[in-house]
Amino acid sequence: MWFKNLYLFKFEQEFTQSADELHDVLSRKPFTPCGATQRESMGWVAPLGKNANALTHSANGFILLSMARQERLLPASVVREEVDERVTEIEHKEDRKVTAKEKKELRENIEHELLPRAFTRTQKMDAWIDPKGDWLVIDSASAPRAETFTKLLRKTLGTLPIALPDTEVTPATAMTAWLQEDNLPEPFLLGAECELKTPDEAKSSAVFKNHELLSDEVQTNLKKGKYVAKLALIWSDKISFVVTEELQIKKLKFLDVMKDELQESDAETHEDHIDIEFTLMTGEVSAMLVDLLDSFND
Repeated sequence: MWFKNLYLFKFEQEFTQSADELHDVLSRKPFTPCGATQRESMGWVAPLGKNANALTHSANGFILLSMARQERLLPASVVREEVDERVTEIEHKEDRKVTAKEKKELRENIEHELLPRAFTRTQKMDAWIDPKGDWLVIDSASAPRAETFTKLLRKTLGTLPIALPDTEVTPATAMTAWLQEDNLPEPFLLGAECELKTPDEAKSSAVFKNHELLSDEVQTNLKKGKYVAKLALIWSDKISFVVTEELQIKKLKFLDVMKDELQESDAETHEDHIDIEFTLMTGEVSAMLVDLLDSFND
């Protein structure tokens, strides 16, 4: 259940639905596997696992929800090879050139024939809604995948007034100053990873991993005009992560102090375990996000 990435959106209007009310709405679009000739299928699944029925789970005011997307894997190269074979056969038998229109029809017919035999791949994506903090948080490092989630949620709800988070000071400006001045806001500490970019169109970059970020090498790049596009941080000795210039969180890792808390819990079932992890995670991450946004709004 521990999220590995946080793709962040802010609600532009108050989210007023309860977990039970949201379950009822999500029930209109449950996940069903792809049909024989269906390219993909998307819908909502129970976040507590296949043995659960509820399409939402609530803890401490946070609402957990999960979508599943299944696609049939039919590589374009396979279709193209079959089209080429049939085109060659037609041209040989009928002694003529196959037209572009005929090739298009052949391609469509072949896809229709091959789809039922294609393997399927199913991927699950989790997210939580924080009505008090006005957050929609998706466990994804990819903008297109996050958009897939928001598109389905918008289609299900009928509306989804969200936007990327906005701050008074851009993350790139603030993070660059932190490194240049060795002055991070509390309770953050520097990690050991950063990416520096030039502000010109070329966007040449310098990536440092497992590196002392206050070293002369990093400082020299900053003095040459590069800015910080990604920066590894540690929050309150509990969570390490990389924050990007778009204010997205990657490589989220919960440190030993939180794992110790989990081990001390009395989770008897799989559902209990997820509930405890979700409660711990959202409580700490929501506090971290408050500190992070405050650091970009000073």
